[in-house]
Amino acid sequence: MMPDFYEVLKVSETANFEEIKGSYKQLILQCHPDKLQQHDVADPNRRIVGEGERRSQNLSDFNAINEAWNTLKDPIKRKHYDAELLQARFQAHNNIYAHITASDMRSIQVEGSEDRGEADGDADADADKETATVWSYAYDCRCGGQYLLDGAGDPDESPGQSGLVASDAIVECSECSLVIIVKQSPTMSE
Repeated sequence: MMPDFYEVLKVSETANFEEIKGSYKQLILQCHPDKLQQHDVADPNRRIVGEGERRSQNLSDFNAINEAWNTLKDPIKRKHYDAELLQARFQAHNNIYAHITASDMRSIQVEGSEDRGEADGDADADADKETATVWSYAYDCRCGGQYLLDGAGDPDESPGQSGLVASDAIVECSECSLVIIVKQSPTMSE
C-alpha cells in the first residue's frame, strides 16, 4: 500500500492548505537533522543505546514529512495523489469485480428530453421539448446490475476511442458495492 501522506502530516484528507502547512512546520521542527545535531553538540557526553536507530528513524521521518508536504502543497499533485490513494484503497478492499479496457464496454442509447425554451402555455410545453440521444457505455456485473459510464460519443466508438476515458476510471455497480477499473484502450495510451 502506498504511504498515506495525510497520516504522515497528521491532518485529515479534507484539510485546507493552511492546516497542512501548519502541521508540516510543527512536525519538521521535531525531526530536522540540524536541530538534532544541535542537541548532540550541547551535550556531547549524552550517548545512549539505540541512538543510531533513533537518528535513522528521525531522518526517515524527516524525508517522509518532506515528501508528503511536497505532494500535498501543490493542488495538481494533491489531486493526482488523492486519486491514486482512492484507487489503492479500492484494490486493498477487494471489491473490484474486474479490470477491463474501455473497448470491453458496449454502447447503449439513452434518450432524454431537453427544454428548448419557455412555453407560452401549458399546451405548448411538450412541443418545446426536444429529444436528445446520449450514448453511454455499460458492462454487466455478476449481481445483475450494470457499470455505466456516461458519454456523448458515437455509438460505433468504444469509450476509449471517443476520448471518454483519458485515464483509468473507477466505476461503481448500479446494484451492489463492487467496482470495475476501466483502463484506457491501448491505442489511446500510445
